[in-house]
Amino acid sequence: MNETHPLTNMLASVDTFGIKTTMIRLTPMNKDAVNEFVSATLSLLPRITRPLANILHQRSKGSPIFVKQLMVEMSRQRYLYPSLTRRRWVWEVEKIRDMKIPESVATFILNSLNRLPSEVLSALCSLSCFGTTAGIELIEALGAEVQQDLVKHLDEAVAVSVLDKRNNSYYFVHDKLQEAAYSAMNPEDRRRTHFLYGLTLARIAARERDDKLILIASTQVNLGGPEFVADDDQAVQVAKLNLEAGKMAIKMSDFFSAYSFLEYGISYLPKGHWDTNYDLSLELFNKSASCALMNAEHKNLNFLLDQIMHNANCANDKFRAIMISITFKMWSGQIAEAIKMTTSTLNDLGEGIPNLITPSIVEENLKATKEKLARISDDTLLTYPIMIDPLKIEAMSLLGKLFASFSFAGHITSLPFIASKMIQISLESGWSSLSPAAFAHWSNYLALVENKFEDGYRYAKLALSLRRASTSCIYDGAVIFCTTNTKIFVEPVQSTIEFYLEGHKAAMRSGATRYATLCAMVYDMSSFWAGKNVKAVCCAMVETMKQVKFYNNLLLLTIILPAFQVAVKMAGETGIEQSDLINASGESSKERNFAAKLPSHILNTSFHGFYEAFIFRQLERAKQDAETFYEEQSESTINMSSPMFMREFYFGLVSFWIGREKCDKKWLLRGIASKHALNNLATTASTWNFENSECTYMVHIHLCFKQWL
Repeated sequence: MNETHPLTNMLASVDTFGIKTTMIRLTPMNKDAVNEFVSATLSLLPRITRPLANILHQRSKGSPIFVKQLMVEMSRQRYLYPSLTRRRWVWEVEKIRDMKIPESVATFILNSLNRLPSEVLSALCSLSCFGTTAGIELIEALGAEVQQDLVKHLDEAVAVSVLDKRNNSYYFVHDKLQEAAYSAMNPEDRRRTHFLYGLTLARIAARERDDKLILIASTQVNLGGPEFVADDDQAVQVAKLNLEAGKMAIKMSDFFSAYSFLEYGISYLPKGHWDTNYDLSLELFNKSASCALMNAEHKNLNFLLDQIMHNANCANDKFRAIMISITFKMWSGQIAEAIKMTTSTLNDLGEGIPNLITPSIVEENLKATKEKLARISDDTLLTYPIMIDPLKIEAMSLLGKLFASFSFAGHITSLPFIASKMIQISLESGWSSLSPAAFAHWSNYLALVENKFEDGYRYAKLALSLRRASTSCIYDGAVIFCTTNTKIFVEPVQSTIEFYLEGHKAAMRSGATRYATLCAMVYDMSSFWAGKNVKAVCCAMVETMKQVKFYNNLLLLTIILPAFQVAVKMAGETGIEQSDLINASGESSKERNFAAKLPSHILNTSFHGFYEAFIFRQLERAKQDAETFYEEQSESTINMSSPMFMREFYFGLVSFWIGREKCDKKWLLRGIASKHALNNLATTASTWNFENSECTYMVHIHLCFKQWL
């Protein structure tokens, strides 16, 4: 309490009125006194309470008021509580050590900072540059390098309860203390200190090959900033340091930190860097563009891509930027432009595809692929050599992008051609990281198009085996997603859909945000059809749609939105935050205009429309949407979507219902056609998943004939 404290002013005012007062000074208690106080308060022997008393003394500096206040806070947080089994008070030592001390205690300790020796205060300022905690080994290494005994002076701070020392680290006992120590330096000195410490730690990291230290060093340098760079050589050194930190963050799937490191790396590059440091510049801009795409930093993404395309020396150096551009165009709904860029680049690589992929071309290509695969056993396929031709590797990547673009553009008949071409390149040139995905797409074609579920299931398992044997994990999410699309027909639906979650995690680890959101979306929709709790499914869909909107992926949004709107109506709005509901289900004019251009959108919305009308018994609406669905489905010769059988099943139910209510044999025949389709799945795919459908349909057929007769 200082001279400006309100209580000091009040006491001075009291003295002026002649009122006698007695000042009682509460001096800090030593450890023994604190232990006696704790022992008496908890009615326990002093030898039992000594460990707790030592912690209280260290955290309160022995102040009688704050010892009691800390005990009350520990009791409130259930770190100090009566045990019925032991019949005495017990406490959680580690939790108490980690407990944040109350503001009043922190303020009390804060007032003593200025009374510390200058060497101790300087050491605290150094520690504060690393936040509220730092490892002792880090401080020792830094102190040795800058020739300061930081550990000795920080131990003095521990003795006066400003710091805590445990788990091989120093901790400020309160955020206020760290902020005060940090603010003791003026802003320019702080930035200069950060920059100096960063360079120092970078030297240590290089000498000892300590990867973790690179991240800390880069952070410290960046807190300093480019203004403290001495010359161009040092600027290049710091840019390389940030590049290494960015690559490490990418390996840890921390793409936000990676993007920050890489952007800082670019900011340190000297003038004319594309001429003097070409390789470094190209790698920094490429990796920064990749992270910008994943973090939805679209404005800066365009700048980065323009810089690469303008300054890259050759087509090969532009390839990564081209791939990122294709992905960005596809996500933002510019599918025609994405396809045009992909096919143009494939032509440049000598792996062009026909301008018009006719059924005869597809059939010829599929026949050639099947003949090649028929001569090779699975064991041989698993021991194939690795693809080393860079042009073939680039072609595989482009074909993978083209497959995705064709899927969303509605060019369904071309998908088998792309998958088989990828397999043919793999058989001729060896396995690339995309070869497992090619076989996963191939399994989808065999199972979902040709209804050869046994063959499709075989290649799905092969794709998963190739994925496990691959040294790259970048396409793991795609492989798991596509193989699950096949497995869901063969294995029990309720258990198989959990693999979509595995695919989501794998895709997030590799930064494949498109497949991460795709896996999450299909998992949510499949959970809805599999009969999981509707409210839980709605909440999961809300989170997925937030992620989809964050990445501005209009393609996926047009798919999940109709399902979400139906699920919300079935569940009611209870249990879902109203703000989340509005943010997730709100559809902008941009999204509506984009959806209207997609051939699959009408099919998707009409399906959910007649399903909702069927549930709520809106006959006329069900008839209208079912008619639209039937017309659109008849124009779609191939359907490779995983909920296909759910669409078929409910279309059959709705057809029987409309036929019965309208006495219309046309709808009865459509229902019977759905029955035959699902009977075929029960025979060729899984009796487990589809045998009950026939029983349901037979009931509806019986009701139709009973009503008509």
